[in-house]
Amino acid sequence: MFRGLLFVGLLGLAPSLAMAQQPCTTDARRVVDELYRHMLERSADAGAQGWVDRLNSGTTVREIVRQIAQSPEHMQRFFNSSEGATANENAVGTLYRHILSRQPDAGGLRQMTDLANRQGRAAVVDAIVNSPEYTRTFGDWGVPGSGGVTFCGSGTSTASSVSNPEMRFADLDRNHNGQIERSEWRGSTRAFAIHDWNGDGVLSGDEVRAGAVPPPDSLEAEDYNMSASDRFAYLDVNNNGYIDRNEWDGSLDTFYNLDRDNDNRISRAELNNGRRASFAALDANGDGRISLSEWAWSHRSFDDMDTNKDGVITRDEFRSGAVPTSGR
Repeated sequence: MFRGLLFVGLLGLAPSLAMAQQPCTTDARRVVDELYRHMLERSADAGAQGWVDRLNSGTTVREIVRQIAQSPEHMQRFFNSSEGATANENAVGTLYRHILSRQPDAGGLRQMTDLANRQGRAAVVDAIVNSPEYTRTFGDWGVPGSGGVTFCGSGTSTASSVSNPEMRFADLDRNHNGQIERSEWRGSTRAFAIHDWNGDGVLSGDEVRAGAVPPPDSLEAEDYNMSASDRFAYLDVNNNGYIDRNEWDGSLDTFYNLDRDNDNRISRAELNNGRRASFAALDANGDGRISLSEWAWSHRSFDDMDTNKDGVITRDEFRSGAVPTSGR
């Protein structure tokens, strides 16, 4: 039961772990490439130029996200009518991951599935894109699934978009005061409590410092010290011998990279084989570094490889096959 509760709490924060928000970019092509990779789960093609032109003409990233999610390609590719009564529910879960970059919470999933049944999935897209959570997390110019990229469109500035690169959860620090208030947190109350080591209602100090070790009696320490074998059992909440997509607590791109046979679940062998993956395979968003949400194993093993303790693993720091399979 404890493991299940801890897992549920971590789901909401998984896409944000260890991702430092980056300076805003003027490269509209980069933004569109990120949206294609994350939302359409493929590389951009010649047709993407239209979105690039619209961004450069002043259309917000938020509006591009809305229209991609409502496009015929997205509506057809990520809806399977053969799933019957669960088809809309599964499609809504995909929309949460593609638009909010997180797994759906139970209440939101029920509410949005009901909306899809009554008004269609396009209405769900509008509801999510217009939601306070989307506004708080991405605003008009943030790029979902990019690890903190913001487009320098109207009303943005490089200076206001930069956060402390050594701060954990930096992309959530919307007011740039060096700490995460509960109102800034994207995940559940349980997840916030796990990272609020001293219980003071904010994440600050060592709680947000990249490379800091959680107190040994804290909930977060359980994952920090976990062996690879223990972590598989920890993620396999339903004990079916696989890590299903809705049990994964890292980025979905990493999930897909590890799922070598494309059956939408990760076997123990696939997780272990991932230890021998190349740097490029683990760098799911292609930004030249591996963040904690792209890492498939324990927090402790991540920190061991992150030798300069800046919250990311660079190509120089990466050692293929070096992830421990037992012990700490």
